[in-house]
Amino acid sequence: MYDLFVLGQLMDESMSGYLMQNILQQIVGRQRKISFGMIYPLFNRLNEAGYITISEVKSENNRFIKVATITKAGKERFYELMAQKVPLNPNLDFTYSVKFRSFHQVGLKLKEQILHDYQTYLLESRSLLAQQAQDLENTKISKTDLKNAIWVIELEQMKMKAALDWVRESIKQLNEGEN
Repeated sequence: MYDLFVLGQLMDESMSGYLMQNILQQIVGRQRKISFGMIYPLFNRLNEAGYITISEVKSENNRFIKVATITKAGKERFYELMAQKVPLNPNLDFTYSVKFRSFHQVGLKLKEQILHDYQTYLLESRSLLAQQAQDLENTKISKTDLKNAIWVIELEQMKMKAALDWVRESIKQLNEGEN
């Protein structure tokens, strides 16, 4: 997931680890802490794999900074990662978010595929939520706990509805040539 993010950012321009960390921190928000101890090993791993090159450049204040640049192999890897199905895991939403942020780098067909994959995931999740609500009513649980559990499921269903509306509108805009 972070490989995709870094390669996607570098598709636009070369950048320092400091800038990469700053951008990633803004994207993930305050829920996760993105440290330089994560960025520089990631840069080194991508460099060793041949996906990026790292050079030392003199900054405006005469200090040397490491700047990453994507390679041809890195661009190919970026497109591979964009085309891969997103696995069901705790990072699924973040991975889709990274893919959506990189839409300007890919063609219409891949954009459509990513949106349809996300829509399929949301529809399956919505179905599972409905089943969960049904199963809860057949579970020996106190009325108060049941009420609260159903209430939380309703919240998740509302989020799911909003996401599905967003996907449908995005697909519609793609088909109309707006993206």
